[in-house]
Amino acid sequence: MRQITWIALLCCLFTWTLPASAAEAPNAQGAATVVHDLTDNVLKVLRANEGKAITPAVKKQVADIVLPHMDFTTMSQYVMARYWRQMNPAQQKEFVVLFKDLLVRTYSNALNHYNGQTVKITGSQQVSQDPPVAQVNMVIRQADGRPDIPVIYALLYTNHRWRIYNTYIDGVSMVLTYRQSFGQIASRRGIPALLQQMKMKDASVKITGKSSS
Repeated sequence: MRQITWIALLCCLFTWTLPASAAEAPNAQGAATVVHDLTDNVLKVLRANEGKAITPAVKKQVADIVLPHMDFTTMSQYVMARYWRQMNPAQQKEFVVLFKDLLVRTYSNALNHYNGQTVKITGSQQVSQDPPVAQVNMVIRQADGRPDIPVIYALLYTNHRWRIYNTYIDGVSMVLTYRQSFGQIASRRGIPALLQQMKMKDASVKITGKSSS
């Protein structure tokens, strides 16, 4: 799997959403405001901890902000694609939990690499009305003068919230990257084997406290 630029992944996972009024129509500007404000808040946490070891308390602080506001079910459906329809409800539920744990491990590791990067919203548009889907464009500016990294977020409006379900980092879709990886396992070995491999990886990380994700 192609290595995902750490700060881009952080911005993806740290994009959380605020509830809108039930009478308020979803729009791209609302999605852009959510991405801007909440990414900025999380970057403040990173800056406050810059140069220090990332403690479990810091990880929990970020997780408590992020996790309730991500649509892991929709993300899982897109990741598994046709295999999602082949899974029974128990397998679907298990996959969502395991996939969430995988992403948590990934961004927890990425926390250690913050080095003064900044972000800027460059545009947004609503790409679908039914269901409401918005695209928010952002660039990550490197502190060491390297080229900016373009990032595109795809957000779905459900239950009066904008929730992120995919991100494109320098043209590479996070969902598609995981779909290719998991799809290869599911096609060759089956869905039960995929779930078992994910569980073994999760158990190994919990025992050793280390992850290569």
